[in-house]
Order: sequence, then structure tokens, then C-alpha cells
Amino acid sequence: MSFKTLSYALNFLPPEVLHSLFIKFLQTRLYNKKPKFKNLKTTAFGKEINNPLGLAAGFDKNAEVIQGALQLGFGFLELGTVTPMPQVGNPKPRVFKIPEFNAVIQRLGFNNKGAEEFLRNLISSRKDDNTLGINIGKNKNSTDNFKDYCFLYEKLQPYSDYITINISSPNTPGLRDIQEKGNIEKLLQKISKIKKRKPTLLKLSPDISNRNLENICKIILRNDLINGLICTNTTISRDNLLQKPVKNSWKLHEKGGLSGPPLRYKANELIKKVYEFTEGKITIIGVGGVSNGKDAFEKISLGASLIQLYTSLIFKGPGVVFKILKELSLGLERNDLGSVNDLVGRNISYD
Repeated sequence: MSFKTLSYALNFLPPEVLHSLFIKFLQTRLYNKKPKFKNLKTTAFGKEINNPLGLAAGFDKNAEVIQGALQLGFGFLELGTVTPMPQVGNPKPRVFKIPEFNAVIQRLGFNNKGAEEFLRNLISSRKDDNTLGINIGKNKNSTDNFKDYCFLYEKLQPYSDYITINISSPNTPGLRDIQEKGNIEKLLQKISKIKKRKPTLLKLSPDISNRNLENICKIILRNDLINGLICTNTTISRDNLLQKPVKNSWKLHEKGGLSGPPLRYKANELIKKVYEFTEGKITIIGVGGVSNGKDAFEKISLGASLIQLYTSLIFKGPGVVFKILKELSLGLERNDLGSVNDLVGRNISYD
């Protein structure tokens, strides 16, 4: 299948069919264009990477297309979310495209093939020059909120460059409660007992309260257990979908997390708050509504040192990666910035 054929199919196929097709496409490794822009080079988790744009968790849940995804031009990948045991996720239909906003509402529920297959795939395809994060979550039927995370951390950290603890998906009952004051301390106490640790990040909800956000930031500044925050997961808010008519408006009332451009503002606000609360001392990965170079520039300018995307691949196809990198590089040049690192936290306009 050609790149052009795949892009054409984006508008017509059901989301989960499209995703499976995309995975098959990347397994062929036919698209081999690795863009390099000198001013986008940066370091992440102790490695030099070509650019700060990564693939967000949720796309390669089972570590099946590491090399194929990297060939699209990403500087790093975040694999998963993986759970200890395989699970099918929530009943279908569970993914709903909102073309008017290039957005998606989904309630997949951590569907994945489990840690054993994930690890087999990871070991067989990772290389030393890859920069890979692993996003870990708990099984829906788990009776212990913390045991699953510790098990996965110990099992997978030797093969990762960083570990992301996903405590913010809206599609696993009770998961976001771990962000609450009191609960987050218990989780981190368990993680602290693991002897060997890689750089560790928490993935936060855009709907988190200021109280819980400040508490998490204070905890991070008090110790070196957590090295960064991912801002953000999907949102349960629908406020930004009321700006214009939607053909199939019933989709707006479907339960699940909203991603894409309508999430951008909330995600950016959280990045800004985290950067201020932590005084720029931690790694922030900005996610949510990144579909062009301006979006990427804004997130980095607000304090993110790395960024990720997923939903824009659904609507714009693989070529969006090169487009974003090119536009981001030009944005740096226009603002007389020699490196993407010079942009972090500057809070300046793309134009």
C-alpha cells in the first residue's frame, strides 16, 4: 500500500480499522524519510535525539511498529499503554471521529495484548540508538491500584529510556482518583521501593484540580523520584465542541476522552501552570492538539521541552510529522533562536 493510498483511506474507514491498517503499513517499513533539522536537535533522558517530537502513547500499544514509527521522523516514541494481563478494553463502538474539529472521542479502556507479548516485541525490535518510553497502566479488574504499576515498572524498565505512569485515562474506572492528594503519595511510596529506576514521569489529566496539581508539583520538587510530567491525557470536557455545528451531534454525548485541537487550550494551560509551579526544573512533555508547527512552538514556548502527537496522524496521515518539524524549525529561525532548547519557557509568539 502506498503512502498516498493510506492517506486517502483516512476519511473513509472506521477508526479502529484505520488504526490496524496503519500498523500494517508501518510494519512494512516502506516510508523511510527521516527529516533532520540542526536547530531541532535536543537531549532527552540522557540521549541526543534529532528532534523533540514524539509519538504519544496509545498508538503502538503492543510495541509492534517501533522501527516503522521512527522512520516517520519522530525523535522518540512512547509505547503502550501496557497492562500486566491482556485485556480487550471496553465494548465497541468505542471510538468516534469528529471531523468538523479533527478530533476524536474514545473510550478504548487500555486494550492491549499484555506485558509478556509487549516485552517480546520490544526486545526483538529495539536498538541502542532508539529513544523509547513505556507507558504503564493497571488492569481494569485489578484489586490493587498500585501492584500493577510496580510489577510493570520492574519488568519493563531495563528495556526503556523512561517510564510513564498513566494515572489519568478517563476510561478505566477509578484511575484518575490516584491523582488525589493522599493517593498519589501512596503510589509514589510503592515506586520508591523499586531499587533500579529509570527516569519516571506521571501522565496527568487536563481536568485535574489546581489543588491536586500543586500537590503533585510540590512532591516532585521535594524529591527526585519523579523526573517529569506529561501534560496531558484526554479530557472529559466538551466545552470546545460547541463552537460550530457537528453533523452527527450524538457523538458529542458519547462517554470517553476527547483528543485533538479542542484539547489544545486546556493542555497548554496545564503546561504553563506546571512550568510555573516547578520553576522549569523538571521535564515537561506537551500533548494535546499538536497538528502543525505553530502548535508545537506554543507548547515548547510555554515550558514543554518535548512534545507528542497522535490524533493528527488520524486526520492528516504520516506526512504531518515532517510538516510539523519543518514549520517548527522555521519558527525558530524567524525568532532568531539557534536551538529548540532556547525556546523552552520563553512564552513568545510563533508569528
